[in-house]
Amino acid sequence: MPTGVIRMKTRPIDFVLSGLILTLLFSVSLFSVAKLFAPLTRELAPYNVLTDFFLFLLAYGFFSGLTARLMLRIKPFKPGCYSMDDPIFTYWKLFTVVCEFGRGACLPFSVVFAKPLIAAWFGAKIGKDIALGGRLVDPQLISIGDEVIIGQDSVITAHTITSGKLILGEVRIENGATVGVNAVIMSGTEIGEGSTIAAGSVVTLNTKIPKYELWGGIPAKKIKNIDPSL
Repeated sequence: MPTGVIRMKTRPIDFVLSGLILTLLFSVSLFSVAKLFAPLTRELAPYNVLTDFFLFLLAYGFFSGLTARLMLRIKPFKPGCYSMDDPIFTYWKLFTVVCEFGRGACLPFSVVFAKPLIAAWFGAKIGKDIALGGRLVDPQLISIGDEVIIGQDSVITAHTITSGKLILGEVRIENGATVGVNAVIMSGTEIGEGSTIAAGSVVTLNTKIPKYELWGGIPAKKIKNIDPSL
């Protein structure tokens, strides 16, 4: 994930909390597959082991998303700047671990039409008829409108780590916008309706892009207006 510095402060409590929650998710997923599905999949021998494995991945992804949503219900993230000693920073790292492992388990099922559903399950606000080819970091702070195109291998992140601080900022992409292939959208960015970010561009922290404009470059800057009638 994009960061402004190489080193991120990690404490023993991070390993303890992450280990506990990952172990719990693993155990619940394994138990659910063993009790609910294994008796049925035995009929598929000798392929039942493979079937059980994929069912375990689905269960792990489901329970991870459920955990993430519960965490957001209990304590949602708020945009702001936090020190590495702030409890919010510890909480953010724990939430990120839950999401990353959970979405990793969903990778075998992440076909084009399923990606928006998975992103929404982990907290992103997703509109209708979107094409999601890129990666959403911090989905809990990302909002994508209707008929948006997110290009292949693009990265949209709602956090920045710089000068020993964690900066969280909502990312909003309005209806009909396009994010090009390999583009990077940083925290706090707003992309207006119908606007386009050129391939390979980097939209820096807290950039506000109006409606119907083409932006590109590193850092991204306005190139021209877009005729909404076209």
